[in-house]
Amino acid sequence: MSFSKEHNPGGLMEATLKRLGEVDIVPSPGESKFVHPQTVMYHLDGRKRRWDMVAAHSSVGIILYHKQLHSLLMVRQFRPAVYASRWKEAREEGRPQPPLSAGFTFELCAGIIDKSKSLEDIAREEVEEECGFVVPVEAVRPVTMYVSSTGISGAKHHMFCVDVDDSMRTSSGGGLQDTGEAIEVLALPLDTAQAFMDDHSLFKSAGLLFGLLWLRTEKALAGAT
Repeated sequence: MSFSKEHNPGGLMEATLKRLGEVDIVPSPGESKFVHPQTVMYHLDGRKRRWDMVAAHSSVGIILYHKQLHSLLMVRQFRPAVYASRWKEAREEGRPQPPLSAGFTFELCAGIIDKSKSLEDIAREEVEEECGFVVPVEAVRPVTMYVSSTGISGAKHHMFCVDVDDSMRTSSGGGLQDTGEAIEVLALPLDTAQAFMDDHSLFKSAGLLFGLLWLRTEKALAGAT
């Protein structure tokens, strides 16, 4: 599978691997700013039942379409939880600890809702921080809202779409390094999207798969009118 890496040459996976150090899995050392374990007690059929969950922020995701490249712009980054899951699988199957590259995932440009701003403003800021494109807030168009992690958090995920071209690019993106972000921006041509989706060796988020399907449908309908 080939992607265009020209959008963020300073944030390639190889560069991120050089920044990563030792990884360990330990009990939580204290309360998190982002997630809070909770237990929901409820009654069903007259019986008291329990459901363990995590209270988390809602989020935004952006289907970012590059008009000149006829491509979806997506991001790749190291996800510690993904790596921890691959490590757990390896232990259970008697395999050695996997390389750190096993923790990288392909995703949409996205971010949590932790500011007193409109959803469109938050989405616009994520496009600039992660992918390096400055877009007017009116160019951020709503697509849908769905509930993510229904069994764990039940948080809302608000999906938007934005069309960009090279005239809107002001930086290489890559996220905020001082907060630990190391984001690689990749362009996926729509005519290769099916092969990308069918490749089970590539770890992809559910939001990215939805975004690809939505974008391909939208462009096919636009071409038919």
